[in-house]
Amino acid sequence: MRYSVKTTVILSLIHLVCNTCCVAASDAGKNSTTIFTREKYTATVAADGSMTSLKIDGKEFLHERGSNPRGVYLFQGKAFGLENISQPDKDRLVASNEQAVVTYTFKADSIDWNVRNLTKKKLTLLIAFAPDVEAVRHATGLYEKIPFGTSVSTTTWFKAGLKLNIDNGGRIWGPWGDQKLQIWQFDIKGKEEHTSIFTPGIADKDELAEVKVALNYVAEPPTDPIGPMWDLSKLSKAPAMHPAEVFKADGVDAIFYESLSYRGHPTETFAYIGMPDVPEGTKVPGIVLIHGGGGTAFADWVRLWNSRGYAAISMDTCGCLPGGGHGKRIHHTKGGPGGWGGYNQIDWPRTDQWAYHAITDVILANSLLRSLPDVDKERIGVTGISWGGYLCSMVSGVDSRFKFAAPVYGCGFTTEHAFARSVLGLGEEKADRWMRWWDPSAYLANAKMPMLWVSGSNDFAYTLNALQKSYQLPKTPHTLCIRLRMPHGQGQGSKPEEIAAFADSVVKQGAPLVKFKSQREKDGKVWATFENSVPVVKAELNYTCDTGKWQDRKWVALPATIQGNKVTATLPEGTKVYYINLVDERKLVVSSEHVEVTQ
Repeated sequence: MRYSVKTTVILSLIHLVCNTCCVAASDAGKNSTTIFTREKYTATVAADGSMTSLKIDGKEFLHERGSNPRGVYLFQGKAFGLENISQPDKDRLVASNEQAVVTYTFKADSIDWNVRNLTKKKLTLLIAFAPDVEAVRHATGLYEKIPFGTSVSTTTWFKAGLKLNIDNGGRIWGPWGDQKLQIWQFDIKGKEEHTSIFTPGIADKDELAEVKVALNYVAEPPTDPIGPMWDLSKLSKAPAMHPAEVFKADGVDAIFYESLSYRGHPTETFAYIGMPDVPEGTKVPGIVLIHGGGGTAFADWVRLWNSRGYAAISMDTCGCLPGGGHGKRIHHTKGGPGGWGGYNQIDWPRTDQWAYHAITDVILANSLLRSLPDVDKERIGVTGISWGGYLCSMVSGVDSRFKFAAPVYGCGFTTEHAFARSVLGLGEEKADRWMRWWDPSAYLANAKMPMLWVSGSNDFAYTLNALQKSYQLPKTPHTLCIRLRMPHGQGQGSKPEEIAAFADSVVKQGAPLVKFKSQREKDGKVWATFENSVPVVKAELNYTCDTGKWQDRKWVALPATIQGNKVTATLPEGTKVYYINLVDERKLVVSSEHVEVTQ
């Protein structure tokens, strides 16, 4: 392999080309621009440590200009350079100052970009792409005309038959500025480091064909539906399915089932489905399991519910396949649109958008379970975690065949919780359309089944104010389980035994959770009445004296007094919000609605 390194001394405008050796470390100083040439690429690092050019077969992939945004650079309050430049060997260049250390490693086929944050504050890595870069393939496997926005780990960028793959990313967004630039971004926490990997190449014929489709795709103007958003008469029929043996897992079946078309192409959804071990001929209840953001179909989740005596199905709602890990899922060639939120899709036809397909996949999973001979179609419920909880709360108002619903974390009223900026940033018209089409608040009032809402007092995403508005919309009974500082995640969201007990009480004649009957507060005294079939062994007053962001409020738990079917407590001075938790002898928690104290 032939290597060459070119060094341009800016002050003297002298260009030195070296085809057989590398620049000495002492020559790569703060007054020089260093050019690394390999067989597959040529990269330029400017005197401030920013990589300002990356050419593949002579074609520029980065936005070149005299000031930021340009190329690969750093941002902390403002864009900044690194004045200390050295080259330890022929393949590495190190740039540093008191804020960061950047190490570029120029390999034969790739470039490693390692950044170490020396400060305690967040440091942002940015890439500004050349305006004529045409398309991107992101982690879901979909090809999009740029500028495009989503959260991703891996992206591949295409231009003139060439490609640049970037591993270990964060999110992409745009357009930025008059030239409508595409931006890649990753945030590094204080005192941490991160390595992204650039791999240049030549696009193959299949990739070029996909790029052509993406470039020629013209979305129809989005229009409101005439009648219901989803055609339940069509989706209530069991979809065709076939085995997915390559993904088989112990004790459950791996399948694909047919879903709706996406951009005119038929799609199919991957799922794990399993049955409990019961005597032959026994009709069992069922449950549909909706994973959260970054997740996929989970076999262990299906097995958990099988062990509880339920038929269960867990499907991928983003057109992906198992494996790859969080943010690195492999998109199925026949998969639908990627998630989450689909904010960047709001100008697409509504039937091509993520929320439309995700809800469709849930409805079809219900139809599939209902068609199985050993499943009692009148005893099927649904639960979901995080974004899955969002979908669960939405589908509760769309598919009335479900007999119970248990959203975990997720809820509606998105413009009032942590994702508000994602919606409001779309602008008034698009934000209104997103809320009208894809916010659960547009559907929850139609829910026909009892609901259990599980969350934490300080959930980072779905805050108590939005949660309360959501559970108050349905006219059917609701039960709350709000634990102090409950962690947010797929694992934590599948664990609460309250969900199983709630499901059993609805479809298996199990002992119900405690039910609050009334709640009052006067002169600093609070009391509530309840009914129960299982003894209540503990009561707590949960309160906060804080205002401001719900996520940041400090909550405190104090013992409350139980007298028969009544619980009483005294509010500490300065209480701003409170609610009561009751714990039965099964260690299952039920919460009252939170109350904001006015004084």
